[in-house]
Amino acid sequence: MQIAHRITALALAVALVPAALCAQFGPTDYYVSAPGAGGIWKGDATTNVSSPAGLGLLIPHYGWFGNDGNFYVPDRGWTAIMRISPQGDVSVLSAGGHLIMPVTCIPTMDDQAWIVSDMQASKILRVGYDGSQQLLFDAASTNGLLSWPDGMAYDDAGNLYVANLGNNTLIRIDPQGQATLFSDSPLLDQPAGVAIDGAGNLFVANYAASTIARFRLDTGEGELFAGVDVGKMVYPSDLKLSRQGGMLVSGRNGRVSRIDALGQIEIAFEDPTLGELDGVSVLEDATLCSGRYTMYGQGQAGSAGITPQLRAIFSPCPGQLIALELRDFVGGAQAILFVGSQALPPGAASFKGAPLLVNPASPLFLSFPLFIPGDGAGAGDLTLQFAVPDVAGLTGLELYHQIFAKDPAAPNGVSASNGLKEVFGE
Repeated sequence: MQIAHRITALALAVALVPAALCAQFGPTDYYVSAPGAGGIWKGDATTNVSSPAGLGLLIPHYGWFGNDGNFYVPDRGWTAIMRISPQGDVSVLSAGGHLIMPVTCIPTMDDQAWIVSDMQASKILRVGYDGSQQLLFDAASTNGLLSWPDGMAYDDAGNLYVANLGNNTLIRIDPQGQATLFSDSPLLDQPAGVAIDGAGNLFVANYAASTIARFRLDTGEGELFAGVDVGKMVYPSDLKLSRQGGMLVSGRNGRVSRIDALGQIEIAFEDPTLGELDGVSVLEDATLCSGRYTMYGQGQAGSAGITPQLRAIFSPCPGQLIALELRDFVGGAQAILFVGSQALPPGAASFKGAPLLVNPASPLFLSFPLFIPGDGAGAGDLTLQFAVPDVAGLTGLELYHQIFAKDPAAPNGVSASNGLKEVFGE
């Protein structure tokens, strides 16, 4: 069982910033899709008061703010992609054609059009800002892999990940249009909304199970990220990564939940009069954080020949909650975390006989003692959460991390993780 610890001082990046300056979950305004209330509603998390942002819709689903300041949302009742101006004027962007039951729209990689999933048609379309439609993928072109597609998200390489509500799968469509099965894990139970962070994690809302699952893009490894807590999240649908910290999730009871990097859930907004919320969006989140984590180098194996790993959760940017994940260490070990502003190439240096991947002579170099809970080989897991200060000047800052742990079965009694490069974005 993974043990999670919260550290509420500052991002490791800026260890001299006072804890009081660190961003916590902050109130903001939410656009929520509320079919039972006839449209898109704006919710104020400070007052918990909601007001209409665009009415006259039937069954609005997962929307997104466009690069023109308007809000765009598929409406499977009107069989159309709807456009809502900041003044609340509602108009049709695109209707008919390939559309039968449109449910999700996300921006294209170049942010010049929309990628739309149509559930009943089992199609994915490109819809331009002029309303034009272009069929990209259907069940035939994906060899039957598309089955009632719902949520979607792109990774940095241009691969499109799609949640299939019809057969409880996730598929990946590469930039050349080749579709493959990404996961049919039992963790998936009516997968709905999908989000991808800057650390190589894919999150998916399981509508039927009221859980959030997480999958590694590089290995396909899946695990439960946020478990059942019906008092705070039930029948989750849409997911959005939030610049106010964590991840936003829409669900029943007029509720928007926020989930931190430890998988802990809190209620961000609630108005039961709105009924079930099929989507959630925040204007400032329309452009995803550009911060990234990259694993590099090779560590040193410990007990049972297992090489521990250092990974991350969420995207490093001002105001965000992020986490470092220590996996597969020997349980009950004393450890040390090195953080520096420069990396060392493989083979350049060692620490206690293990490869050293962070330069101790870099302008910024910090060390933090840790204790890794657990018992036995590969059973030592620890998650450390940090709040990134919401201050200017972090964009482009690079940090490098590595963990060393005492392990009697490792060479020289020390195991080591891979290196982890952190680049703060905006």
